[in-house]
Order: sequence, then C-alpha cells, then structure tokens
Amino acid sequence: MTGRNGSAKGAHRPPPLQPHVLFMPPLGDSFDGSAESDHSTEVTDRDWPRYNVFGNEPVEPERLFWYRWIAGHQVSFLLWRAMCDVVWHHPDEDAPSERELDLLCACIDGYSAVLLYSSTVPRDQYHADIRPRMALQHPAFSGTWAPDYRPVRRLFRGKMPWQEDASCAALGEAVARNGITHSHIADHLVPEGRSLLQESAGAPGVSVSREKEDLYDNFFLTVRRPVSQTEFVAQLDSRLADLAADLAHNGLYPNVDGAHHPVVTEQADDEMRPFVTGVLDVLDRAARLVSEMRLEEAHR
Repeated sequence: MTGRNGSAKGAHRPPPLQPHVLFMPPLGDSFDGSAESDHSTEVTDRDWPRYNVFGNEPVEPERLFWYRWIAGHQVSFLLWRAMCDVVWHHPDEDAPSERELDLLCACIDGYSAVLLYSSTVPRDQYHADIRPRMALQHPAFSGTWAPDYRPVRRLFRGKMPWQEDASCAALGEAVARNGITHSHIADHLVPEGRSLLQESAGAPGVSVSREKEDLYDNFFLTVRRPVSQTEFVAQLDSRLADLAADLAHNGLYPNVDGAHHPVVTEQADDEMRPFVTGVLDVLDRAARLVSEMRLEEAHR
C-alpha cells in the first residue's frame, strides 16, 4: 500500500541515510534578518514518491534506524520552533487567529507523523543500540530536555489559557492524536514503561539545566546560532526530501532480516491511519504552512 500517488522514480537507489547538522536559533531569539535574500523564497509544489508501508528491500538496521532517530527528531525541533512563535505571541487569553491555529494543528500532526517515523526501530534494536547511546550521553537522558519543546509543553498539556475556546476544537483533536501516537510508541519500544530518566537514581527531583539542554542538542547534531527565515525553511524542506527518499526505498516499516515491526498497523482507526499511509502528506501540509508564514515574515 502506498501513502501517496506520485512518481516512484529513483526509489530503487538506496538513499544516503546521512544525518546533517541542524542549525537552530538560540531559544527565545528571533530569526536573523541580515541573511535574508530575495530568491529561494517561493513555496514550491512537491511531488513525493510512493512508499510502501511494509518495505521489501533488506536494510542495515543500525545505520537506518540511527538515521531515522536523528533526522526525525530534527524535524520535530523545526516544527516545535515554528509553533513557538504562535505560543509566544498569545501568552494570555487572546486566542490565535484561524490561520495560526491551522499552523499549530498541522505542526502537531506533522510531529506525530515524524515521531512514528523515528520510532519504527525494532524494539530489540532500540534497546541494543539507540537507548545505550542516549544513556552514554547522560544516564537520565530525557526528551524533556529538548530546548524547543519547553515553550510548547503547555500547549500539549492543554494549559494555554485560550485552549478551552470553541475555536480550538481542532487543536484539541490534534493534541489528542499526538497522545495516542505516544502511547503506541511507548508500547512498541518500552512496554515496561521505564524511561532512562525514570530509571536514573534521584530522577523525580531532576531539573532541566542549560547543560542538559546542550547535551540534548549535541546528541541530535543541533547547533545554536543565528538562523534566517529562509535557512530555517530550507532545512525543513531538505530533511523532508531525505525522509521521502528513505520511505520510497525502505517503506515505513522496513524489512529487517525478513520481518517487519509495525508500531501502528494499516488497520488502525481513522485518526491514526494518515500517520501510517500518509506520512508525507501530513508533513507536507505542515511544511507548507510553516514555509508560507516564515517566508512572509522574511519580506516584512
């Protein structure tokens, strides 16, 4: 089954699966206007290749799933940062505009889709390779240390003052879908329910420090420096193109020694199915809205 109709040209060539350094603005900083240019600011149409939910080509598990873990998290950081601007502009009772709410919904669904993509690693591979690497970075390594997640954490917890407004109904549904996605992934990777943070001695009282945020950035190849609007958009677009090439060649659930390891199946309910069969469609909608708003800001 395919996630999107389109050309499969080039799908037979193995993708490079090479993580790239991500450049992000320091938390709280605006985008850099000095590096903006008048070109490369069009939001172009993308013709994503087909992808099979269940891949046929045998894969090198360690290389593939390490790439997905890094690249998928980087896309999450970019989507969170796009959401941050909306949250920062509406800290009180003043609800975001319809367009801003569309952006938040699309980015949350995009985050859910790329979270699923990142987490397609088989459980044994996760515990043999990825989890030990995170533990080597820090015994209590935790996603709560992600700098760009901190400003939007209240949104995912339904704690923004305006989230009870009727205009935010679709946003609430997107947040709920994200919670369901997290539950599927937890059942897939850590069915015992113990994170590194929870297993670490004294974890309940551990606070997030700048040092831990730096450790988190370093692990995911993320460097903080001034970034322009156009560079931000270009980084998101290039990662989605790489992700599309991976899916076209390996499928969402790759062939690992003749077996597949689905996180959410094709028989999922209507809410979850787009994250299985339409990863690229979901991410394309988010990227398009992010690009439009970021590039409009670049021209102001």
